[in-house]
Amino acid sequence: MIRSLLAVALLTLSAFATAQSDRDIVTARVAKIDTALANQHPRLLLRPADLPALREFARTLDKQPGMADFGKLMLPPLDAPLIPQPEAVKNGTTEGSSKWRAGYQAANDAGNTAQRHALAWLMTGDERYGREAARWLMHLASWRIDANVYRTNDELFIQHLRPMIFAYDWAWNALTADERKTVGRALEERVELLASFVQPKFALVKATEPDNSLSHPMRFISTLGQGGLVLYHEAKAAPGWLAWSYEYYLRQFPVWGGDAGGWSEGLNYWATGISQHLRFLEGMQLLGFDEPLKRPFWRNTAYFGMYSLMPYGGSSFGDLTNIMGPSPSIALMEEKFALLQRDPYPLAFARKLKQGLPQRFGYYDFDATDALLHRFRLSQQPLPEVDLATLPQSRHFDDIGVVAMHSRLGERDADIMFALRSSPQGSASHSFADQNSFVLNAFGEPLAISSGYREYYDSPHHKGWARTTRAKNAVLFDGEGQAIKSANATGRITRFAQGDGYSFVTGDATAAYGRNAKLALRHAFFVDRRFVVMLDELEAPEAISFQWLLHAREKMGVDADSARITQQKGNARLAVQLLAPAASEVEFSQTDRFDPPVVASYEKRMPNEWHVTASTRQPAAQQHFLSVLYPSRAGEAVPVISAVTAERGHVVRVATAGGDTLVWLGGEKARAAAAVGAQLQGIAASLRSGAEGSQLTLVQATGFAQGELRVAASAAVDLEATLGGKQAAIHLRAATPLTLTLQMGFTVQKLSGLPANAWKAEGGQLTLQLPAGESRLRIE
Repeated sequence: MIRSLLAVALLTLSAFATAQSDRDIVTARVAKIDTALANQHPRLLLRPADLPALREFARTLDKQPGMADFGKLMLPPLDAPLIPQPEAVKNGTTEGSSKWRAGYQAANDAGNTAQRHALAWLMTGDERYGREAARWLMHLASWRIDANVYRTNDELFIQHLRPMIFAYDWAWNALTADERKTVGRALEERVELLASFVQPKFALVKATEPDNSLSHPMRFISTLGQGGLVLYHEAKAAPGWLAWSYEYYLRQFPVWGGDAGGWSEGLNYWATGISQHLRFLEGMQLLGFDEPLKRPFWRNTAYFGMYSLMPYGGSSFGDLTNIMGPSPSIALMEEKFALLQRDPYPLAFARKLKQGLPQRFGYYDFDATDALLHRFRLSQQPLPEVDLATLPQSRHFDDIGVVAMHSRLGERDADIMFALRSSPQGSASHSFADQNSFVLNAFGEPLAISSGYREYYDSPHHKGWARTTRAKNAVLFDGEGQAIKSANATGRITRFAQGDGYSFVTGDATAAYGRNAKLALRHAFFVDRRFVVMLDELEAPEAISFQWLLHAREKMGVDADSARITQQKGNARLAVQLLAPAASEVEFSQTDRFDPPVVASYEKRMPNEWHVTASTRQPAAQQHFLSVLYPSRAGEAVPVISAVTAERGHVVRVATAGGDTLVWLGGEKARAAAAVGAQLQGIAASLRSGAEGSQLTLVQATGFAQGELRVAASAAVDLEATLGGKQAAIHLRAATPLTLTLQMGFTVQKLSGLPANAWKAEGGQLTLQLPAGESRLRIE
């Protein structure tokens, strides 16, 4: 215990100035680790007891699925030339960015070479690999690493350090006492330096607000923890580093998400960050410290990837996501979540991505070493087969304000994916000013995209276009969007509903537009999981023009006379019909130029992008945009989409060869729509009629009537009813107990799904007493 208290006393004082209880938390954790952590190596992702089985597994790599090449891959060449310490150059210009990137890549290559030889020594017992790991470690220890290196190129700093820590742990028993002393001292100095930069930015007893300076430091917490773990019995401050890191993951992680598992910076930063964090926590779990992985975030974040990433280069939200696609690293990450959480669904999704195992040794991803160790674990703990179709097809990540809707989750050539973002995290860090924006991917192609590129961080184009609302499928108030890099430019998902055949979301981005907006609502109704009807309700302090924006990677066809926008990309097509305002009240424009432009050398390497703006001609203080987005495969018939003259609200008809679908949108204020004898009291409804019957959907409705079909509820209800002949199947959700009255055009003889005393039929009217929650009824 004396040793533990000394370790804590030597922690960087500024890291614990926020609250005395931070110090107490670390002290208690160090005491627990002291009793459980043996003074032996290896301890990072491998234990001494694992080595016999690992060596046996390594001898049979050619028989493991997808690992035929790993036998040679995991045995790096001996006596390779040492990589000199790279120069630390700051990012921020085209030339500087190139040198900055070259610096961290060289650092990563040097560190990874040491790590690979150390693992080869563990796998084979061949002393040549142990000696080679020692040679590289001594070389890395000779590098002059100080605070200026960290400030100038923190990626160079971290990318040499993390694999160096692993190499030291794995090669520990192959090193001489003098080598351990030299390398251990170099590591201690560098981890202490890392702690001085990272710990003051975070606290264990209170949440850290989203901030533009936190993205890298939070990722680096994993390396701080790994350094503390490896040096635990050698450096006085190491127990505190490990305990603090572990407790941060347990109590506060992450800044960019919450219990739902989301990551507000987007898929790219989720993928590259989680690979670091999970590597640390997986290693701690192997040592018996598994509390963080039991938290809701870690149970759910695999689903953020599953619902956000397409099995191809689709579009999503956040920084660098326009270059995102499935990768071996992400597939391996999903496999890891499946194994660590004993959840087979992420494994099923990983297989849909159809990626091989990682065979490179980069920093930002899981690499070949991670693949080897994961498959080693999976061979010992297989998982059952499951079908992604049994999952809900839409999901709300309320921690980051994203709703992702799918028609056939994980199916590359069949899925339609529509996602809307309205985030409480605003546009801080690598989030963008895209509240109430959407993306749409379908049938293997990105069709409505988040536009813009990043040649280097905060380049004129990155800051002046890619981060801005102008580059998103959103709306502008008199040409003005939302504030960039601001945690206060927030949005909210105020409504999310889904059933077996639909999803519905409402986003409120009013706060993000600041003084320019009095109201900025967007409703999106995924009707029959086939097409999207969208309503924007906008109000400004004074009469202005409004702009409705759409971005794509193919030139769009714009028919201004009918207010119709079309595009085709590959085998996928998107038809967009703007129904309100009327075509005569809107001016359309299209360009493939960026303002500011992309650096020419970078632009040549990236797909072109096109931007359509629909701008209202007459100034107004209030404006509705009503639109329908209909994705299809090339060659399929496109429906006739039209607005139905409405007495209240908005009504849309989508006419196909198989029948018509009518959609009612009541809006937030009126919550009512009426047209041609049909009436809705509620947010939205759809009615699809065909030869085999009808499908009715209600969203937060208290009443609906059309012809003989009538629904009345004492409180708002979400309802799906399949009607055919003299029978009906009803699925509904209610927040409170309610009374529901139905007239369906036939006399009810039988009902299942409710107790006999909870319903009665009188003539053609059925009255139900329903509990709160979900109910499924069968009526005949």
